[in-house]
Amino acid sequence: MYTIGEFGAKTGFSTRTLRFYEELGILYPSKRNESGHRFYGLEELATLQRIQSLKFIGYSLQEIKEMLDKEEVTLDNFADSLPVQRKVLVHNREELDRAIAAIDHVQALLDDNFPLDWTVLTSLLHGMEFEEEQKAWMQEHFPDDFASLFTDIPKEEREKLDREWLSILAEVKRLMRENVPPHAPEAQQVFLNINDLFMKIVPEDLITKNIDKWEEQLESAEATDDFVAPTFWSKEEEAYMEEIAKAMEQQYKENEEK
Repeated sequence: MYTIGEFGAKTGFSTRTLRFYEELGILYPSKRNESGHRFYGLEELATLQRIQSLKFIGYSLQEIKEMLDKEEVTLDNFADSLPVQRKVLVHNREELDRAIAAIDHVQALLDDNFPLDWTVLTSLLHGMEFEEEQKAWMQEHFPDDFASLFTDIPKEEREKLDREWLSILAEVKRLMRENVPPHAPEAQQVFLNINDLFMKIVPEDLITKNIDKWEEQLESAEATDDFVAPTFWSKEEEAYMEEIAKAMEQQYKENEEK
């Protein structure tokens, strides 16, 4: 028999972990002496090895406890749980792969001195985290030829578009810092740059064909959702862009009247 310290030293587990496992009810000491000191033996070693084997393939401690609590856990019972456990691990791996890709993308932007703030960073990471959900939404609400333009963008092209978009955002922030009025040509050029970027993704004929549907879906989302996805724009930047749009519309009307 071994004391908790000796048992921990031989198995590589801290006494803190062994006490925690006891609190969870998955590993009890064989006995205690009159002073309350814990003692462990070969039976506890076998249980601990089983716990670690199950942890290695991704089972949670709660799931392991449920297995150990059963009067009889056969290999057949265990085998029945493996397909589900594999799906869990594959899902977790995909989540980790996306997280690593997001870190690499943000690190590359920082290395290239792209100006990022929390508003932009939150929106950028949110888009990467929920990319599959966004694709599903596009495919549900728009024709395939239109939706595929957004859902089938290659990774390298998407990152390039991100960089162009962030450059536009940086320009908007500069214009606002320098108090450039909405009717100024350089302010209106930003609006044109956004349009050009959008046109790189969507051909003009498909924009015309789907613009009403697009506006309808956006208005519906704004009307029904209390919680909206984070946006690249701050409220002040949104207001500034609206003022630019109004100035451009007014200038267009004046030119039409001449």
